[in-house]
Amino acid sequence: MAKAMKFAERINSELRIPKKFEYEAIDLFAGCGGLSLGFESCGIKTVGYEMEQDYADTYNANLAGKCHCVRLEKSQKYPRVPIVIGGPPCQPFSVGGNQQGLKDSRDGFPVFVDAVQKTNPDIWIFENVRGLLYKNKHYLDEIIARLESLDYIVEHRLIKVAYYGVPQNRERLIVVGHRGHFNFPKEENRLVSVGEALEEMAFSVPENAKFLTPSMDKYVAKYEKASKCVSPRDLHLDRPARTLTCRNLAGATGDMHRLLLPDGRRRRITVREAARLQSFPDWFKFKGNETSQYYQVGNAVPPLFAKAMAKSVKEYLDSEFRYDSAEIKRRRTKTQPGLFSSDKKSKRYPMTDYIPASSKPPAVRNMINEALDILKNLGIPFENLTERRLEKMAMAFLAVADIKQGCQWKDAKQSGGSWAPQTRQIIDYINKNFKEEISSGSYDDIRRKDLKLITVAGIIERSANNPDAPTNSPTRGYALNPEFAAAVRAYGTPGWQDIVKRLITKTGTLRERLAAKREISAIPVVIPGGKTLSFGPGEHNELQKAVIEKFLPNFGFAAEVLYVGDSSDKFKHLEKEKLEQLSFFKIAHEELPDVIAYSKKKNWLYLVEAVHSSGPIHALRLAELKRLTRKCSADIVYVTAFLDRATFRKYAPEIAWETEVWIADTPEHLIHFNGDKFLGPHKK
Repeated sequence: MAKAMKFAERINSELRIPKKFEYEAIDLFAGCGGLSLGFESCGIKTVGYEMEQDYADTYNANLAGKCHCVRLEKSQKYPRVPIVIGGPPCQPFSVGGNQQGLKDSRDGFPVFVDAVQKTNPDIWIFENVRGLLYKNKHYLDEIIARLESLDYIVEHRLIKVAYYGVPQNRERLIVVGHRGHFNFPKEENRLVSVGEALEEMAFSVPENAKFLTPSMDKYVAKYEKASKCVSPRDLHLDRPARTLTCRNLAGATGDMHRLLLPDGRRRRITVREAARLQSFPDWFKFKGNETSQYYQVGNAVPPLFAKAMAKSVKEYLDSEFRYDSAEIKRRRTKTQPGLFSSDKKSKRYPMTDYIPASSKPPAVRNMINEALDILKNLGIPFENLTERRLEKMAMAFLAVADIKQGCQWKDAKQSGGSWAPQTRQIIDYINKNFKEEISSGSYDDIRRKDLKLITVAGIIERSANNPDAPTNSPTRGYALNPEFAAAVRAYGTPGWQDIVKRLITKTGTLRERLAAKREISAIPVVIPGGKTLSFGPGEHNELQKAVIEKFLPNFGFAAEVLYVGDSSDKFKHLEKEKLEQLSFFKIAHEELPDVIAYSKKKNWLYLVEAVHSSGPIHALRLAELKRLTRKCSADIVYVTAFLDRATFRKYAPEIAWETEVWIADTPEHLIHFNGDKFLGPHKK
């Protein structure tokens, strides 16, 4: 039997650039070229487009194709190619926000759609974060609808790259548009561990190695305890690595990727080691400083997985079968199987797939989707719920209604009968009927998480069989409220929507009650100039209020607030034109500090992080903000704000030099991590 090829040998031999190419592709938002490397190694030459100079330099130093260092706009011209690939940056859109979608200038999807429209490729692919399937599913639907209108069959899949030979538990959403038959690459039979990938590198101490200090070890232990880590966050040599990101590669954070050496010391992994875990071959060289290189690796598509996708693309292009426009339209509008009412006598209609990444059998997925469809129409808010949380809520609801395979909604049981399962009985029901393995010790999660929204809404009654049971008692029985049971039983019938409408007109919905509660408990914030903003409740917003109403009047030199957000509205107040006049970086909420204010008198721009549950301006965050504001015409003042001294003491070891600290309970004072000056900007 032939000896299995080592991981390093595999990536160094398979990911080579050939001398001849069969096809050509353009790679939008190309980064350092991870996706392009996979395609070029498969005989598809690429032309890249990337706005960051270091990334473009890395691409050009390693690949056959040329990468243009340019900020992509809709005015960009492209060569006519049969393939368009890329990873458009997509900002998370709040369901309660503006939801401008493709009309919003902040994200890269309008550019990607424009490129597809201009080049009319035979096939296109984009990859993105898994969150686009869940919290931002509405936006993904909008993107797909726009691309489908250009005569494409669109398919998407949530991919775990560990199943394609990459030694990393990284999940990415892959969306493909084509006009024939496309087959996603087949998964490999075995996983590659960190130890197999790094080999002797895992035990060596390279020159200029960076070790965790005793204080950092203490912080890591505290972080892991607070995060309830089941196992330490060190890299484990017997399994794939955690997902590599910019944050856990470039920064000295609690979840930083590090190796535990035999002598007990912890060492941060090098850029080369990170690149190996991302499946870059050893010959691939990165340009720029060390922080930039970590960022390039963390942002990249694993080339080994990219090559697997490229092989599927070549198979598609080599085939001659294509649908005509009429057939593409027919297939696009054809209803998906398994997303209908289970009552064969009922009126069937298409329904949203709320759990697209689920691996459950079609019949079980169908029941779960129907349960979620009922709950959403009855006014249960799905915002901020993960797909797994939705799935568990639906299964608990099905258990209480006693709906399993072979049942119909008209058979749903209500309170007053013999069926009022307790939390442990609900777990047993779910495990038996929905292919789960939930521990019986998780009974409290049923009460506190899975049934919480449904019981608060009144759809399910608590203590149906034991009214005197304590709140946390597992003996509480749960049952459908008779008032809602009639609507549940009517699901799938022609008159169901009318029944639901009459019901919620009478009872109202949980969504409406929560919205009213937020309005009643809103925090008023007056910004300089007299405008009043209304923030949701919570300590973070209380701190933002203090920054605006106490810090700025004391230390802001008549500063005007140019940006502040809220959990329910990420762009609560935004002076976009004024920020653009200062050559501020392109607005993207996950990169923004909590408060931005500008003093015209001093030409100072204040970037303020309000620390509640997230961290302060640490060294990595400072480097990131400096990089993003390098073209800004104003001088920058970096401020970390805390509610009280106790919180400040907790985060003090992390705070970066050349920044300011302000504490709300002593608003007339500042703590300076500057060294050489009081309050003000430092040289860029």
